[in-house]
Order: sequence, then structure tokens, then C-alpha cells
Amino acid sequence: MFGYTLLILTNPVARFFGDGLRIVNRHPRIWIWLAVLSCSYVLFQLVLDWQLGDLRLSLYNLVNWPAPKPIDWRAAAAHSCLPALEMVSGVFNQLVVSYPASALAAFLFLLNWGGAHFNLISEARVRLGHWWILAYLGVVICAFAAVAKPLFALSIHWLNFFLDGIFLLRVGAVLDWFSFQFEYLFGLVVQIYLILLAFVWIRGIKSDPERVFALALRRTPHVAKWAGLMLLMIAIFVHLPLLVSYLWIGQFTDFTSAAVAYVDQTVRPVVAIVLIFFFSVQITLVLHNETLQKALQEHADLIRTKWYPILWYLIVAGFHALAVSWLGQAVLECYPAGSTPYLLWSLLLSLAKAVLGAWLLTTWVCLYRNCRRPRKEIRV
Repeated sequence: MFGYTLLILTNPVARFFGDGLRIVNRHPRIWIWLAVLSCSYVLFQLVLDWQLGDLRLSLYNLVNWPAPKPIDWRAAAAHSCLPALEMVSGVFNQLVVSYPASALAAFLFLLNWGGAHFNLISEARVRLGHWWILAYLGVVICAFAAVAKPLFALSIHWLNFFLDGIFLLRVGAVLDWFSFQFEYLFGLVVQIYLILLAFVWIRGIKSDPERVFALALRRTPHVAKWAGLMLLMIAIFVHLPLLVSYLWIGQFTDFTSAAVAYVDQTVRPVVAIVLIFFFSVQITLVLHNETLQKALQEHADLIRTKWYPILWYLIVAGFHALAVSWLGQAVLECYPAGSTPYLLWSLLLSLAKAVLGAWLLTTWVCLYRNCRRPRKEIRV
């Protein structure tokens, strides 16, 4: 405890962590957004498990809890390193677990709720030039896929009585690829919204959250090229190997297993490291009217001039992310999947990660603004 207190109070970026905590206290909707989206994902997975018979809900299971197994701290540490790394990288890219809430967002987008549909068209035409038509059509197609994905997941057990299982797996893989594009964009909008809420607090501006969210929608096309690069990278190194493996799954099952292991053990860590390395590109595009090339140049300047406080931020953020993931994984492994304490702890862990993610994100906004104080910023 003394070592932790010494770390959090004496590191060179301690005051920014204090400011981040005050922002979370002033705008609890930052962690509430993350908590609701994360818990909705957990609850949706529980519904799928219940459909498959892996989860049994009864009064007996609620009252009679299984005895916990001894905690294996070493195994928990091995399983928590990647989630901790992805949490830190999510601060610079996307902390939001957008599925299955993205289905509702896609449905509202297709209905032009709040003018979101037409606002996207007007901003994309200005920001993307002649490419806006292709981008718009792509977003609409992916929105339909995002609506269909949870419906397909809920009905796949019933569809399996009429259609071949391998065919359904291939259809689900294609649907997941298209849906992921919209899930990423929806998560990007939420991430921009949370960044702008922190920015409003720093500037001392009194602005309604609805107005800030509308601004986040308008700022999204400014990050379009960077988001496109991220989606292209994920499509090539994640979705493409899985799609190819599912085409041959009937004949080469080992190839599919190898592709899944390659994604989990190689691609996910590499993508997280790449996102951490380009830590300032997204927030620069959000807060400044810069081109992607200019944002990359400013990122290089930031590495050269402010590497020391940013390194300390990564150390402290990584320590907290690893601690929460490690403790959460250790407790989860004590109980069988589907048991009542396992379900309760899964929800509690999602809540803890949401609060921690909100704190790390708001701290990063404070630190970035301090590093870029002379820059001209957007007006809310």
C-alpha cells in the first residue's frame, strides 16, 4: 500500500491523474457510458449462453454458490496481460465495447435520429471530397449488418435446424466483418464524445452534454482517414485470415485453429502496441483541424519533446490496468463459468474497468493539453 501511494503521488504526472479524477467526478456520464456499454455486452453473452444451455438460471443456483477454488495468481497474470495492454491502447483509440449497443445505434442512424444521417453526409462531403459517396454507402451497408448481427446470433441455434452449421459459420464471419466497421465507428463517436467532455471541463466551459454529443458527431469525419487506416489494418490481419480459414473449415480444421491462435496471440498484441506507439494521432485530429499528415508530424514532435511525462503516464496507466485485470481474472478463475458468483463478478469487473478506463482517458486529455498548450484548439 505504501509503495502504491508513493507511486501515485510522486510520479511526474501525478497532478494530471488528480485532474482526471476530478473530471470523472464532475462528469460521471463518462464512466457511466463505458459501464453501460460494457455491461450490456456481458449480459448479451449471458443470453447467448442461456440459449445454448451453458447457463442455468434457477433459485437453487442463486442461493447455493459453489465453493471457490484456490487462486492461481500465476495463471491469472498470464491471462490478464493482453486485456491490460488492450485497455491502455484503448485510451488512444477506443475504450468502448460497442457491441451489441451498436445495433441500436445503427438502427437509429438509419432512421436519421437527431439528424445524424444527414449530418454525416454534410460533414463527409466537406472532409472527404469525391470519396464521400463511397464512404457513405459503406457506412449504410455496415449499419444494416450491425442491426442484423445480434439478431443472427440470437437465432443461430434455431437456424441450425434448417441450414448447415458450416454455412452459418461462414455467413456469421462475413456479417461480423461488415458489422465490425460500424461497431468501430460507433465506438469512435463515443470516444470522441468522452474526450470532448473532458476538454469542456479543462476549458471551464458550461455546455450541455447533448451539445457536446452533437459536436462529437461533427468531429468524427475529421478522424475518418485515421479510422480508415485502423480498419484496413484490422481487416487485413484479423478478419481476412479468419474468413479464409472459415472457407476451408470443413477440410482443414487445424488451419482454422491456427488462424484463431494467430489472431489472439500475435495480431491483438501487435495492434495494441501500434496504437500505443501512435498515442497522440487520434486526439490531435479530434481537438485540432489538422490533416492526417500534419497530425503524424506533430506526433513525432511530441515524442521528441515530451517523451518523459508520456512514458510515466504509460507506466502508471499500465500498472493500474494490469492490477485490475489480474485481480478480476484471478477471482473469475475461482468459480465455474455460468455460476452466480462468476456472473456477479463479471459485471463487477466490467464496472471497475469502466471507471478505470474513464480515469485514464480523462487523465490523458489533461496531459495532452498540457503538452500542446500553445496550440489553437476547437471551440465548443
